[in-house]
Amino acid sequence: MITSTDFCKVQKLDDDLYIITEAGLVHFYLILGEKKAVLIDAGFGFEDIRPIIRSITDLPVMLVLTHGDPDHSYGSEYFGDVWLYQPDYGQIMGFDTKQERQFAAELGVQFLKENNPEAIERFDSKAFAEKSLLRVLTPHFVKDGELFDLGGKTLEVVFTPGHSYGHIMLLDRAKKRLFSGDMICDYVIMYFFESDRNAPFSMALDSWKKIKRLEKDIKDIYSSHGQNPITMEWVDAYIECFSGEFQQNYLKDKPFSRGHLGSGYQHIYKTVNIQYSDKRLEEFLGHKVERIDL
Repeated sequence: MITSTDFCKVQKLDDDLYIITEAGLVHFYLILGEKKAVLIDAGFGFEDIRPIIRSITDLPVMLVLTHGDPDHSYGSEYFGDVWLYQPDYGQIMGFDTKQERQFAAELGVQFLKENNPEAIERFDSKAFAEKSLLRVLTPHFVKDGELFDLGGKTLEVVFTPGHSYGHIMLLDRAKKRLFSGDMICDYVIMYFFESDRNAPFSMALDSWKKIKRLEKDIKDIYSSHGQNPITMEWVDAYIECFSGEFQQNYLKDKPFSRGHLGSGYQHIYKTVNIQYSDKRLEEFLGHKVERIDL
């Protein structure tokens, strides 16, 4: 019997597809084949999700990361072997610090206070902050177009840099499902980090156009945040936004702050919601941005 836990809500979407939502914030997906299963992303790792997976299947499980942000990669500690695009292994290591882990632990404690205060005693936030992935991970680097044969089911790697340099999506052509990570979602996407973390907007636009060319093979898009599934309408909105609307209207954007993570401006267009820095915008525009904040 599959049950939800202190941090994770589990839902069966289809006979071969389960969604696990951690702390009400980040989704990861378990996809079943006949011979093996793939887990797409592993969340913050506030708790060991292997018992959840074993309540669903006895198949061997491959962990594939869409990118290296902490809310996708910290949970890798429970698996050891991890498949990802090479640049984002460096991103994982860059975020594998006590300061970043303390921030994540605070999010975990806040979630429990709001949803299950009795479980706070079961979550050792201090021990969580002291962990490190460096000695427990074995990375396996994937390539664009690489196929994972699960037995009766194939998942294809689609390289989509933007939110990070090594961001990937996974495509199930037979079921017309795209697992989009943080590049396509009904949720805010952060683009205010330095160029060693967020790729240029021009690369993101190329990635969305790449997905648009795969439109005939995509019906449902399953993202890492927000509502699911969404459709190609979200991709169309990104392309429209970055092909002209953003450049024309960015001066109307309002400032925001995300504490120690950074600050900048927020742009909303149809289903697009991005938080960005002027430094990243200037790369895209090719000139300096001058603002008059009211």
